[in-house]
Amino acid sequence: MTKRKRAFLLALPASLALLVFFIIPMIFILVKTLFTNGFSDFSNFFTDSFYLNILWTTVRVSLVSTLISLLLGYPTAYYMARTHSKLKNVMMVVILFPFLVSAVVRSYGWMVILGSNGLLNQLLQALGLISQPLKILNTETAVIIGMIHLLIPYMILSLVGILQSIDPNVEYAAYSLGANPVKTFTKVIFPLSLPGIISGCVLVFTMSMTSYVTPKLLGGSKFRMMATMVVQEINVNFDWGAASAISYILLAVILVVQVVVVLSTSGYMKRMGGGKNA
Repeated sequence: MTKRKRAFLLALPASLALLVFFIIPMIFILVKTLFTNGFSDFSNFFTDSFYLNILWTTVRVSLVSTLISLLLGYPTAYYMARTHSKLKNVMMVVILFPFLVSAVVRSYGWMVILGSNGLLNQLLQALGLISQPLKILNTETAVIIGMIHLLIPYMILSLVGILQSIDPNVEYAAYSLGANPVKTFTKVIFPLSLPGIISGCVLVFTMSMTSYVTPKLLGGSKFRMMATMVVQEINVNFDWGAASAISYILLAVILVVQVVVVLSTSGYMKRMGGGKNA
């Protein structure tokens, strides 16, 4: 049995499961929507500023959450990849622990912290830093905070693997050639870790775009993202056609972003070991 045939047989069960439970139902819903209403649901979306603002809000929140997750996660991942301290195992447990708690519980926790009478406002008032409670809950800021807390472990785990694969001797070689720490990072470490950065950013961005629980609980009833609009169209407006259109537009945006990222970085990823031959 050839290597390619073994790989095909190993991938066959998962491929069949995706085909039966994901791709075929999606195609069926799309065909049914187009057969019932034509392209009217899609055209209504792109001609209504209300829906376009929701799409832009979703993209903006996802981009900000991804960027902040990267800025916070990279130093943590670098420390974990280079340290020999026993704290490394503790940090790994802390990073993995949120996976044991549902997104609903975590969102309610942030509601307790960010509310008008929450822990954060009580602390700031006790310290005399503010006189009136800050309005954080039910805002875009609260949603971004919840998103970062929810998704930053994915960013860190994506970065740790690629940073651990970078030989420390490469850094020592840069130092021996006269490079300072900043130049070593910008010219050596950062370029070599770019495949992990790209993978982590795509993963976090995709999960942010499709998030429902966090925007619903922390953003309140007036804050809307694409996923919350799908549920609203079904449960409130009983408009399955509009819900289907929003779902496929959301999927299309995510696919376009992923295709652009893959096409624009494929050559570099292959040179850095992140391509198809990795």
